[in-house]
Amino acid sequence: MQSNRNIIAKAAVDTSALGNGGKMNAEQSNQFITFMRDYSSFLKKVNFIKMTKTTRDLDSLEVNKRALRRQVENADNPATGTVTQKRRSLKAVGVVMPYDVSFQYMKENIEGKNVNSTLAKLFAQRFANDTVELAFLGDESDTDNFININDGWIKIAKEDGDTHKFDTEGSADYLNTVFPGLLAAMPNKYYSLYTEEDKSKIKIFCSPTVNRKYKQQLQARNTALGDALITGGKNVSYDGFEIVPVAFIPDDMQIVTPYENLIYGIYGQSLEVYHDIVPRKTRHEYTLLADFDMEINNPDALVIGGNFTE
Repeated sequence: MQSNRNIIAKAAVDTSALGNGGKMNAEQSNQFITFMRDYSSFLKKVNFIKMTKTTRDLDSLEVNKRALRRQVENADNPATGTVTQKRRSLKAVGVVMPYDVSFQYMKENIEGKNVNSTLAKLFAQRFANDTVELAFLGDESDTDNFININDGWIKIAKEDGDTHKFDTEGSADYLNTVFPGLLAAMPNKYYSLYTEEDKSKIKIFCSPTVNRKYKQQLQARNTALGDALITGGKNVSYDGFEIVPVAFIPDDMQIVTPYENLIYGIYGQSLEVYHDIVPRKTRHEYTLLADFDMEINNPDALVIGGNFTE
């Protein structure tokens, strides 16, 4: 029996999408996006939005607390509660992912006519990896032609006045300084909400290096726990909050927020795949066009840690 992954992969990488080229129809676009999310565990967990236009407003409502008052009989009861509308916006940026494949490779590959399907699958995987990396590291002011495509979550969080910053001052004491400081910077209204409903919703995102160093600090404190950390493959926690290592986060940065507060938007109707044969250059040219953007839904529910005093 075929796994769901294989079924999705075969549907998403229909050779015809590469054979004729052009804009994907709605079904092909949805299949491509589904395969992207299936391949990337991170994209499956964040707030993934399929945009119907290149721009989309993200509206959220917030009501103030302590609005209750004693009823006044036969008199006006003036409003004490306020409803605040907060608006963020996704503005999808057009990107191109071009690849050249030589005639010689096409002649010698062992898959024969199935090579188009294999290449389409690889392109979808590469697109997923690249966009997740950009989702964290993107910075439009950077000189690197990949990094400056658009701003990612780290850049947005660092520059947004409504997010909360914790200056680690370069400390590597994750057990006693960094992680407790990050959680202390989260407003109590979110800390209380998520600990009561589902403590696991708030995550501490960090680099794999920081995750390893935190494990080493735990190992030094408790032999039994240390042995379990060495032999077990599960993520560890601090005060019940899961530590999630992410390959694209720099060692000196950490983010505390729920997965669903990180928004990834892709304009599905813009997906286009082209396959051109160029005999004079003895190559096949494959080109993927897409539009996407990243945003933070509620900056007040995010803490970013780093050495901001450098």
